[in-house]
Amino acid sequence: MGFRLPRLSLEGGAVLHYELDRVSAGELSETGVGDRHLGEEDFWGRAALVIGPTRLNAGVVRYVFRGAPAQGGVGSARNTTEIYAALSTTSRYVNPTLEAWWDVERVRGAFLRASVDLPVLGWPFPPYAFVFVQGEMGLNVGQGPNAARPAELSNFAARGPTHVGLGMGTELRAWRLSGIGWTTFALGLRSQLNLDDATRIDGTGRKRDVNVWLWTGITVVLAGDARGQR
Repeated sequence: MGFRLPRLSLEGGAVLHYELDRVSAGELSETGVGDRHLGEEDFWGRAALVIGPTRLNAGVVRYVFRGAPAQGGVGSARNTTEIYAALSTTSRYVNPTLEAWWDVERVRGAFLRASVDLPVLGWPFPPYAFVFVQGEMGLNVGQGPNAARPAELSNFAARGPTHVGLGMGTELRAWRLSGIGWTTFALGLRSQLNLDDATRIDGTGRKRDVNVWLWTGITVVLAGDARGQR
């Protein structure tokens, strides 16, 4: 939900991570071994300011984990809060974004992320369709182990690059419902080269240098005059 002015918007919401498959021993999971259930809740709020082709974002995210550590899941000991700021620009050919994240509770350190969206195809007639290539890189500058507090949980194993990602996706703006807005379907393929020992973890005692996955989603904008912006 949110509130919008011509150049300023205030938004907030929640994201629930629900694992759909039954988890076996040794698998990478937030919930842990056993039946499917809710693994994580993320509550967020942000403010966005648009100045021409430039967009400034600042916000806060609260992470709450519901897994069972005794069963290999992620429990409340990893709950934390991050604040962030992001700067992005939009052009005809490339849309770069730079983000800075700061953990203010558990780790108390910074993480940087740079990403770029490259539009490669657009269909300007209903139903509108877009195809894009995405790339990103993460850099840990303060969310690794703390020598002064060795028992403290960290997000990464060392300072430096954490991962490099590359993907392709498509969006189909399917229809517009009167008084509601656009309904958008999205589908994509992502790959990630893991450069930090923490990002290589793929379950109990297992590591993986490269991950590849498919993703899909649907977005319904609940607004009388709904507009989408990438």
